[in-house]
Amino acid sequence: MSCRYIHYVKKHFKPVLTKEAEKVISSYYQLQRRSGTHNAARTTVRMLESLIRLAQAHARLMFRNEVTRLDAITAILCIESSMTISAIVDSIGNALHSNFTENPDQEYAKQERLILEKLSSVDEFQESNG
Repeated sequence: MSCRYIHYVKKHFKPVLTKEAEKVISSYYQLQRRSGTHNAARTTVRMLESLIRLAQAHARLMFRNEVTRLDAITAILCIESSMTISAIVDSIGNALHSNFTENPDQEYAKQERLILEKLSSVDEFQESNG
């Protein structure tokens, strides 16, 4: 059953990035590039490509042909949860490592808000220095 599902979504959905998702991924990538030498060396174009592929994969699994902001946030959470030292999740907690809640959408909305606030402060910093 699960193999048919994966085959179906791969065949029928070819998600493309929306401007909003592109901005979230780009802001996160730039944050990683600036966040000290321990992460800067690992932050390559390959990481950017991985973020895009993860966001597209999540969109496919959600039966969408557009990568939304939530798909981008989910990709960031996947990358962050795989890091020993994280630029964002260490300070806010990670929904991927939490217990199942009564309302998982509410937990993801909280994570999304916190990550967007963090990325927004990065964008504001860039604009004032750039």
